[in-house]
Amino acid sequence: MNPTKRSSIDTLWKVLLSITLLVFGAIVARSVLIPIVFGFFFAIVLNPMVSFLQRKKFPLVLAAVISMTVASLLIGFGLFYIVTQAKILFTDLPGLVKQFNSLFGKFELFITNTLGISANDQLTLVKNNANQLIRSGSGVFGDALLATSNLITFFTLIPIYVFFLLVYKENFKGFLNQLDKGGEKSTLKVAYEIKEMVYSYIGGLLMVITIVAVLNSIGLLALSLKYAIFMGIVSAILTVIPYIGIFIGGLLPLMVALITKDSMIYPLLVIVIIGAVQFLEGNFITPNIIGSKVNINPLAAIIALVIGAEIWGIAGMILAIPLTGITKIIIAQYEPLRPYAYLLQSEDSNRSANTSSVFEKITNLFSKGKK
Repeated sequence: MNPTKRSSIDTLWKVLLSITLLVFGAIVARSVLIPIVFGFFFAIVLNPMVSFLQRKKFPLVLAAVISMTVASLLIGFGLFYIVTQAKILFTDLPGLVKQFNSLFGKFELFITNTLGISANDQLTLVKNNANQLIRSGSGVFGDALLATSNLITFFTLIPIYVFFLLVYKENFKGFLNQLDKGGEKSTLKVAYEIKEMVYSYIGGLLMVITIVAVLNSIGLLALSLKYAIFMGIVSAILTVIPYIGIFIGGLLPLMVALITKDSMIYPLLVIVIIGAVQFLEGNFITPNIIGSKVNINPLAAIIALVIGAEIWGIAGMILAIPLTGITKIIIAQYEPLRPYAYLLQSEDSNRSANTSSVFEKITNLFSKGKK
């Protein structure tokens, strides 16, 4: 066998074996790894604020506490608004249920006239499904309690990880320096690329969410839909799940339009608005704000989303794109693995390599102002 071909096959099976072991380890240790990864990303986002406060002569621990407090207040304000609006929605729920029953009655009549299924047959079908749901209710309730418990643990661990990652950041830098004793500084270079990519991605994502929330809210307000701003914000937040999040977020305003409006024009217009915002977000907003930092092609992104969902559920879908970007950066440093990095990247990377994202330009502008 040709030595070059044998070397390629050897590299391929090693890569596949490594991926298999990593996936198995990620599944087994998901409860440990997910909070750590989220903590790592939040620490990268907060690090510039910590560094700024350190330059103003604040002690490192105090700078970390202040940065985390500011971030917590911002997140808390957002959650307070969402919970308040959700409470208003639940207050109006009886009226919405009444309107839904009226809509369901029309739908029942439509099914009877179109398919010839009587109302009694439809009622029997609903009852059978309801009985099946009730029988599985105890299991669902137990799973809900377990999920709530895990969620509390999750949000308790993340601030702890973020705090210590910020406080001991110099230790990590020293660790990377020790790995680069040979003088090549390749590990530090990779770490810097990863930090820049994550910072640009998350910061850009926050800007995208803000813009999409404004566009959604304006569109839904123009239709005079109830809870328009609330639904616009929730739909925008769901864009953290690439490609499919905005469509999932569009289901809530669609249902509200169906229930609260008498004309079918309104649900159709909701679909048009959500579709238009999705088009703008996918083709103009995200490419120009996040730019080519992550540089993952759509096929690789979709595969990453599916794998992430299978391994870590919703958290895996949220983390899929940045983790794939990190993987691409790491494997691009090793000559035998560079073809796989090329397979992951966007085809227009060469065209966009010399351009910077809007978020990067804004960051550079502030950096120049500090000098």
